Amino acid sequence: MKRYLTGIDWVINSIDYIGKAQTGIGNVSQVAIELKGQPDSKALQETLTSFIRKFPILNGLPSRALNLCPYWKIFPQKKMLPLRINTVCLDANADFHSSLAAQINEPFKNKREHLVFNFIHSDKRNFLGLIFDHRILDARGAEAFLDLFQRYYQKEHFPDLVFEEPHHLNHWADRFRAGRQVNRFFLNLSKNIPRILPLSSNSRTCKIKIIPFDAEEANHIVKVAYEQAGYLMLMPFLLAKTLQTLHRVFEAKKSQGAVYLIPVTIDARQEEGASEKIFFNHLSFFFFKINAEEVDNLTNLIASIKKQMYEQVKIQLPTALKSASLLLRIAPLPLVNFSLRLMSKKNFASFPFSFVSSAFSSSEFMEEEVRNIFHLPRVPNPPGVGIFFNQFKGRLNATISYFEGIFNNDEIEQIAKDLKGIGNEG
Repeated sequence: MKRYLTGIDWVINSIDYIGKAQTGIGNVSQVAIELKGQPDSKALQETLTSFIRKFPILNGLPSRALNLCPYWKIFPQKKMLPLRINTVCLDANADFHSSLAAQINEPFKNKREHLVFNFIHSDKRNFLGLIFDHRILDARGAEAFLDLFQRYYQKEHFPDLVFEEPHHLNHWADRFRAGRQVNRFFLNLSKNIPRILPLSSNSRTCKIKIIPFDAEEANHIVKVAYEQAGYLMLMPFLLAKTLQTLHRVFEAKKSQGAVYLIPVTIDARQEEGASEKIFFNHLSFFFFKINAEEVDNLTNLIASIKKQMYEQVKIQLPTALKSASLLLRIAPLPLVNFSLRLMSKKNFASFPFSFVSSAFSSSEFMEEEVRNIFHLPRVPNPPGVGIFFNQFKGRLNATISYFEGIFNNDEIEQIAKDLKGIGNEG
C-alpha cells in the first residue's frame, strides 16, 4: 500500500533530513494534554495499543515509485511495531514543562517509529504527551488524532479518514508557471540577508519555555488585538508583538542584517471535513520581511504585516507554493535542501512563527477533565529559535522553542516576561 506525498509533505521531509543531519533528531514535535486526574494506567496502555493498530500508516516509510514520485510505504498491520508508552513520576514541585521538553530530544528507536506517548505525573499534576514525527502529522493533525482516540474510547462513530492522495504527475505547465512565480517571490525576499541569532552548529539540545494565558488573559489579548489590528486579526497582532519582543534580544546581541525574515505556517484544512484529514501535512505558508527600523512602531509594524499578508493572498502565493512544491518531489532530499537554502541565501529565517487553533473538541480524555493543551515543537537549527501559539477552550499558550546556548537564563526569562505582557497597550 502507498500514499503519494504532496510537495508540502516533501518540504517537511527535507526539514526532517536537515535536522537528522545536524542534530541526529528529525522534524519532531509534541502535543501535551494536561489532565485533572490520572487515567487508569492499564486501560491507557491497552486502549492506546488497540487504537494505534488500526493505523498501519503510522509505521510507514518514505519511498519512491518507478515514476519518481515519492510516496509513504504502508506495511501490513501484522508488521506494525509495538507502541511505546513511557511513564515518568515526578515530585509535586518538579518542573513539568522541562520534563516534557526533554522528551523531544530523544530520537525514535528506528526508522519506522513515528509516535511515542509519555505519561508524566505527580500527586498534583498529570500530562499525557504525544511525540510525533512531522512527516506523518502536523500540529493540528496531532490534536485531531488525540480527539479521534477519545471518540474511539467513547465508542463513538469514526469519520471516514482520507488516506489517498494522487501522484499529481500532470498539469506540468501550471506547475512550472507556479514555480516561476514562487522563484520571483523568493528572489525578492532574499535581496537582504535576514537577521539571525548566533548559534553553534554543534548544539543538539532543544529547550522549551511555555507561557500560559488563562481565559481572562486570552480574552483581553483578543480584545486588544481587534482594537489595534482589526477584527479577526489576532495572528498579525501576535506576530507583531512577538517580533517586538525578540527584536530587543536581537539588538542586544548586535545581530547583523537589516531585515527580519519570518515564515508563518497556517493550517490549510477547510473546517468542513477537517477531522477526516488527520495524517500528513495540510499546511500553507506566509513569509514576512520586516525592516528592523519598523519594529518599534507597533501601528506601522501591524500595517506592514497585514499589507504583506493581503498581497500574498492577492497573488495566490499559498496556492502557487502548493503547486510549485510538487516539482521538488522529483529531487532527492539533499538537493531539495540545497535548493531551499540557495533561495534563502543559506538562512531560512530569523525565526519561525505559527498559530494553531484547537482540533481537540472534547473536554475529557479517558474520563479525566482536560485542563489545557500545549504544543512543544523542536525548532529547526538554524535558526535555533521559534515562537508558537495555540488556543484551547478560550485559553492561549505561547511556546518558546530554542536551542541550548542561544539564550542565557536571564534572556529567556525576559522574553517570557515580555510575551506574558503581550496584551499591554502600546
